[in-house]
Amino acid sequence: MAFDPTTHASEHFDWQEFACQNWQRTCYPHDYRETRGRPLANELETIRALISHRLGKDTPMWLNSVFRTPDWNKAVGGVKSSQHLEGLAADIQCPFGCTFDQFRELILDAAHQPTSKIRYIKFYPNQGFAHVDIRPTKKLVVEEQA
Repeated sequence: MAFDPTTHASEHFDWQEFACQNWQRTCYPHDYRETRGRPLANELETIRALISHRLGKDTPMWLNSVFRTPDWNKAVGGVKSSQHLEGLAADIQCPFGCTFDQFRELILDAAHQPTSKIRYIKFYPNQGFAHVDIRPTKKLVVEEQA
């Protein structure tokens, strides 16, 4: 399906979903869109497709947070070097109908694909979400909040 690149990062994710969650809804920066936003959206599409395939139905994903301004990052307790500040990270809510174990497995499957740009994942099972980012490093790091 074709999508409008002025309104969408990819087929299933629009730029509004990438905007900061602050009260101003600060837009995902235009100068980040091609070099950061679209590559991140491609990884999210891969995760979404794997989940949809596993569940046997088209399964939407809710993005809790993608881009953050420095003030919003501080307000939500983000680390100073957060990849959200660079527009390189997404916090993804575990979709309805998917167990957290399935969610974890499918994100890891996406990250281990040869073309994946995912380089950092942190799972938050008690909160039901995962942080995924495409920071510019070579090695994949996976962590889990206890």
